[in-house]
Amino acid sequence: MPDLFNLTPQMQSYFDSLPKSVQQSMIMSGAKMNSLEDMKAVSNYLMGRTSNGDES
Repeated sequence: MPDLFNLTPQMQSYFDSLPKSVQQSMIMSGAKMNSLEDMKAVSNYLMGRTSNGDES
């Protein structure tokens, strides 16, 4: 789960740019997100995208 009190400025900006439904899913997922890359991977998964941007 992202630590919403200890995000880097880049992670916070990215998180804030996501749709509210994706933000909520990320919070509820319990996924470990320790970097911006982790956060992007989780958000892409939740939005049904593969790591290279293709639709699943």
